Amino acid sequence: MGAGKRFSASLGPDGTPGAMLGGAQAAVDTFVEEAGLDARAAARLSVLIEEILANALRHGDATQAVIDLARVGRAVTIEVEDDGAPFDPTVERSFTGPNPETGGGVGLALLRSWGGNLAYDRAEGRNHLSLTLRLER
Repeated sequence: MGAGKRFSASLGPDGTPGAMLGGAQAAVDTFVEEAGLDARAAARLSVLIEEILANALRHGDATQAVIDLARVGRAVTIEVEDDGAPFDPTVERSFTGPNPETGGGVGLALLRSWGGNLAYDRAEGRNHLSLTLRLER
């Protein structure tokens, strides 16, 4: 199966992240259906995309992102490009658990746990993140 989807997500006209996150989720839902992903893979993909975008918004002040998803055999390749501040998620950081106030801090752990081939590059003022979500079937 070679389903693929490329989509852009941007902040809404009022500058809130709802449009970016909602638009991304709708595009992920369409990809999930076209790629024939099971419920577990669909949930993991949704969480990964939400975490990547939420972190780009919260920590990098991103306003726009481009996401490429493709099913390649028993994996989904994920490529995200955003205009936020530089941040390399491949660099090891100490993690002592989620922030008790916000629940934050688990996104990087999820990327490493559920994803493979995590790679980062910064070019022309944009972050480029790629990873692979392994599928069970």
